[in-house]
Amino acid sequence: AYEQVDLLNSNLATTQDLDALRLATSQDFTTLRLSTSQDLETHRLSLEAKLEEHRSANAHELETLRLSLESKLEEHRLSQDAKIDALRLSLEAKLEEHRSANAHDLETLRLSLEAKLEEQSRAVAENRNATSRELEALRLAHDAKLQSAKYDIIKWIYPAFVAQGGLIIAILKLFD
Repeated sequence: AYEQVDLLNSNLATTQDLDALRLATSQDFTTLRLSTSQDLETHRLSLEAKLEEHRSANAHELETLRLSLESKLEEHRLSQDAKIDALRLSLEAKLEEHRSANAHDLETLRLSLEAKLEEQSRAVAENRNATSRELEALRLAHDAKLQSAKYDIIKWIYPAFVAQGGLIIAILKLFD
């Protein structure tokens, strides 16, 4: 009988054994929770850094494009202004020649010159509008890229948070 009692006592868990197991499990759970929290924070910071990199890169590209378009617009404007000035000077010289020759032809020529000048002005305004539209289209494309990057980051972070939340709940239920 004593041999049977010794055999049973050596194979059965005592309350001290259960308490030790509970304490060890609780410590393991705490360690796991802290490790998971640190991992989440590390991933969040990494994703924020990547988002900031994309944001600054896209902002730089947009600024470069804006400056390039403004430079081209200014070059075009100067070119058009120079052409208009050259045309105006040429037409004024011709007008002076014709003024002495024929007063009637002079009035017709003046009207023609004003029409051409108005046409050139409209062309310059259209070019400015086209350049503004291109700049706006580039800005909208950049905004779309930025929104897409934000969506991609949220798309990957949200399921990770949900999965880790589910894991934590499962672990909590496991110990209840």
